[in-house]
Amino acid sequence: MGSKSESYFSKSKAHINFITEYRPTYFNSASYSFDQMGSIYCPRFPSLIKSDNTVWHLASAYFNHLLIDQRKSTALLESVASDLIDFLRFLEHTELDILYLPPKPEKRVTYQFHTSLLQRIRLGLISPSTARQRMNRILRFYDFLISENVFTPEELKNRPYEKIRTYVSCISATGDVYKKQVDTSNLKIRHSPRPSYGDEIIDGGRLHPLSMIEQQIFLKYLEQYGSRDFQLICYMALYTGARLQSICTLRAFHIKELLTKQMPNSVDDTYSIRIGGKSIIDTKGGYEHNLKVPAWLIQDIDQYLSSESWKQRASQSLYKVEDENYVFLTKHGNPYYTSIKEIEDRNLQLFSKEIKSSIHRGNAARQALTKLINLMHKNKEDIKTFTLHDLRATFGVNLLLSASKHVNDIDKILPYIQSRMGHRNIMSTTHYVRYIAYSKSNAEVDKKFEEILFDYQGIN
Repeated sequence: MGSKSESYFSKSKAHINFITEYRPTYFNSASYSFDQMGSIYCPRFPSLIKSDNTVWHLASAYFNHLLIDQRKSTALLESVASDLIDFLRFLEHTELDILYLPPKPEKRVTYQFHTSLLQRIRLGLISPSTARQRMNRILRFYDFLISENVFTPEELKNRPYEKIRTYVSCISATGDVYKKQVDTSNLKIRHSPRPSYGDEIIDGGRLHPLSMIEQQIFLKYLEQYGSRDFQLICYMALYTGARLQSICTLRAFHIKELLTKQMPNSVDDTYSIRIGGKSIIDTKGGYEHNLKVPAWLIQDIDQYLSSESWKQRASQSLYKVEDENYVFLTKHGNPYYTSIKEIEDRNLQLFSKEIKSSIHRGNAARQALTKLINLMHKNKEDIKTFTLHDLRATFGVNLLLSASKHVNDIDKILPYIQSRMGHRNIMSTTHYVRYIAYSKSNAEVDKKFEEILFDYQGIN
C-alpha cells in the first residue's frame, strides 16, 4: 500500500507482517497433538498487526479460510491483506468498532468507510477501480464473519450493507452477448472505466505498442547495454507475445526437449511449447495454449544455458545446475518469477530448510527495463516509456500487420492471431485490429491536415 494511504490514517500504526513457510495445523484429539493439514501451504502468509502490536485475529481467521477452504494463492492473500489493512487503519483512526452498526445506515462503520473511499478518490489518493475492489473485499470479509457466527444476533441487529440482485451484460469467448445474474450491494462504488479511443490496446491492461522506429531504438540499446538474460527475456516477449510469467517460468529441460524431440515448423521456422494447463509453465488464469518460438531464439537460449553465467546463477538457486531449473535467474540465483511448481515443491519440502527464498513477481525484470528506458531518455532518444507487457502488444501488432499482407479476409486472420496471442476471448484480439485501423486513419488525417496547412501558408 502506498505511503499516501498510510498517511491518510495518521493515528494508526497498523501494518502487515508475513509468516514465511506457513503450514497450518489442526488439533488431533486422538493423538492429543497438532498435525499439519496435508498439502496446505503458503510461502508468505499475511498477519495484520494492530497499533498495540497485537494480531487482528478476525483477519487471520479470514486468511486461513481463503487458504484452506478456498485454496487461494499467496498473491491473492497478499492482495486481500493490503485491502484489509486499509480498513483496519480506518477503524483505528476513526476509533470505530467493526460492529458499530447503529440504526441510521449512514452512521454504520461500513458506510463511513465507503465515504472515506469516495473522498480519497476525489483527492487522487486512490483509483476508482482500487476503491471498488477494496469495498467489495471488506464486504466479503463481513460475509465470512457472519457466516461463521463470529458475531451474536444481538450484535447484528443492523446489517453492514444491503444486498442487491441485478443483471450484467457479458461477452462470451465467441463474441456473443448474454445476461448474467449477479449479487451486488448498495455500497458498490460505481465508476466508468476510462474510455479507449483506439490509441491503445485493452489486453490485460492498457497497452501501447512500440512503433517500428521505437523498436529499432530499443533493440539497439538492449543489445548494447542489456545483460544476456534480460535480452532473451525481451526477445521472448517481442517475438512470441508471451507474458512475463510464462517467459520466466520456462525450465531448462523445456528448451532441451524441443531441440531433441521436435523439428521446427517448416513454414515459419518455429518450435511449439505447450504452456499453462498441466505444464509447469505458468499462464494467466492457467489457460493452456501453444506458444510458438522462433528457432533462432531457441538456439540462443540453449547457448545461454551452456554458459558459465547461467551455471553460476543456477549454482546459487534452489534447483542448482539441473535441467529442472529456470531458464532465467537473477545474478543472485533467484527466479525472476516464482512458479506455481516451485511453491508446490517447497510445500513438499524438497529443498534444504536452511535455504530461504522469497516469492518473486518479475520486479527484477521490470527494474532492468526501467534503467534501460531512463538511459534512452537521458540520451534524448525519441521513445516513449513502456512496459514489458507493451512488448507483447507490439508482437501482436507486428503479427497482424504481417498476416494482413498475405491474407485479405480479416475473419480468417483473427482466429490465427487469437491462437498465437493465447486470447480466451476473440474480443481481445479485435482490439489489435482497432488499434491498427486507428493508427492508419490518424496518419491519413495528419497527412491531409498538413497538405491543407501548407496550402494555406503558400497563399500567404
